[in-house]
Amino acid sequence: MSNEELLNHIDKKSSILIRFGKQLFAISQNLQTYDFYLIGALNRTVNLNKAYTSLIRENNFIAAAALIRINMDTLLRLYAGRVSEFDLNTFASKVMAGEHVRRIKSSNGKDKLTDAYLVDKISEIEGMQWVKKIYDSGNAFVHFSDEIILASRTILAEGERTIGLSIGHHDTFIPDEIKLNATIWMDKIIDAIVIQTQIWMYEKCESVGFDYEKLNDIQ
Repeated sequence: MSNEELLNHIDKKSSILIRFGKQLFAISQNLQTYDFYLIGALNRTVNLNKAYTSLIRENNFIAAAALIRINMDTLLRLYAGRVSEFDLNTFASKVMAGEHVRRIKSSNGKDKLTDAYLVDKISEIEGMQWVKKIYDSGNAFVHFSDEIILASRTILAEGERTIGLSIGHHDTFIPDEIKLNATIWMDKIIDAIVIQTQIWMYEKCESVGFDYEKLNDIQ
């Protein structure tokens, strides 16, 4: 799949995330605290997705790459509710009241929900081992690092040790393979956010006696 095909794929997934809002109301119009928390997370994801696809298409990889790490932050904060010392609604209430996730303890009553802890825990889940790699790589584009510096230069002549430097609105020096891998990472994070949302919606359906399969009829 080409990068542009993947970008189109991400755009379509944003439509799915928007539809989740309608499905939450269909299950029950009595929204729980965690519903508000989740809607905020999904709204953030939809807007980050749009920014990412737009920036990549505008050849602004440096700005786009930082959004991968921010979308990862959303995934970690959705997962945090699952492993916190509180039930999801209490967890959401505390975060919405201004408490930092990193100060809340995990269900073991000992460890705090720092990014490092959440990354390690979610990476233990089968099929989620990729989270740690993407988290570490994403940090390289959030902070000023060697990756950022290398994006502004290219080797013109290996033997002559000649390099080209550039300041401008382009990502010419970024290999296409890196751009494609970044979009693959973004896509995987979105899929994981979708799964976290679907788990909650399934649980909510079970609690109110709503047929989960009927959500497919809501457009």
